[in-house]
Amino acid sequence: MNSAVGDSWYKNLPIPRRWNSVDRPHVALLEPGSDRVFCFYLSRPCQNSQSLCVEGVDSIDNEGVVEVRHSSTDYRYYRRDGGKWTRIAEKRNQFFMEVYQNGSHPLTVPVPDDGWSDYD
Repeated sequence: MNSAVGDSWYKNLPIPRRWNSVDRPHVALLEPGSDRVFCFYLSRPCQNSQSLCVEGVDSIDNEGVVEVRHSSTDYRYYRRDGGKWTRIAEKRNQFFMEVYQNGSHPLTVPVPDDGWSDYD
């Protein structure tokens, strides 16, 4: 996703603020490995509240990619481009992901089955 162009950019990363156990929103840093992508969670439910606590977003290096999950069907991917966040992909269907290559014209790619699900 490093070569994705993006359809919009944001000064601050648009992250979910409320936690609920049905949608299980999160923010995670994605790091490519030799044969897979590793996911490091930057968020957790805040203790004794319904808020989502997110830490470390400001320290992500340039060209770092994060996954922002709003619900089980709404994922968005952002890349740090200097002082802004560029939305480079989104997943609103469990079978396809839209990767932005030419501004607002997304390229739809199938999502492979990784054999495991969140929070099992």
